[in-house]
Amino acid sequence: MYERIYAKNTAAAPKLIAHRGLAVDHPQNTLSAFRAAGETGFWAIETDVHKTKDGFLVCCHNETVDVTYEGTGRIPDLTWAEIQAMPNRQDKKERMPLFREYLEICKNSGCLPFLEIKTAPPEDILKEALDVFPVDEIIFSGIHLEPLLRARAVCPEIFLHHIFTTPEEMAQLEKIGNCGVSYKIDHLADAPEGLVQRVHDAGMLLCLRAADTREKALNMIAAGLDYMPTNKLTPAEVRP
Repeated sequence: MYERIYAKNTAAAPKLIAHRGLAVDHPQNTLSAFRAAGETGFWAIETDVHKTKDGFLVCCHNETVDVTYEGTGRIPDLTWAEIQAMPNRQDKKERMPLFREYLEICKNSGCLPFLEIKTAPPEDILKEALDVFPVDEIIFSGIHLEPLLRARAVCPEIFLHHIFTTPEEMAQLEKIGNCGVSYKIDHLADAPEGLVQRVHDAGMLLCLRAADTREKALNMIAAGLDYMPTNKLTPAEVRP
């Protein structure tokens, strides 16, 4: 189990995460961005999950629609009918994706789902994700530790990735196991000496943000990082 999550990160097989889909030529967190990431062969596709007023799980970075869609309001206060009538501000042919649509794109393209918990209950996200993927191919991600622990309580086998980890949070995650962590470090050179080894000695995986150039990606691989989010690169641009 967990072969794809724990696989070695190499230049020949880079474990790149398409942050909000392949959003270089497509609006972020849209069906076209997810499809493009799938067609490009990413290891995982990241998205952010919210729940509408009437119970639909959807993909959007912000809690409100205001920035990316032609409308206003918090997603938890809007119905799916109201949201799907709002065109994307960058591309009017796009609407907000349903979480199930994102999952199906990941599944059909062979990419892992990298799920950041936002306003949707982790239990609801987990239930829908497990309808499409086996548990050892799902990554649950979040800045706040409490929703991740709730997901682990429901499903002890789920892999957790914590964002912007503190030393105290790392100690908690080490105890529960099957986790990855990241730190609020913009440049690999700014990482504390021995960080990679300390994380690996604790039995956890590590990533830093963001592998937006080939040089950065190769440096991260050489340093022993286990997976890499990117806003710009494709796997083909990393491989030899």
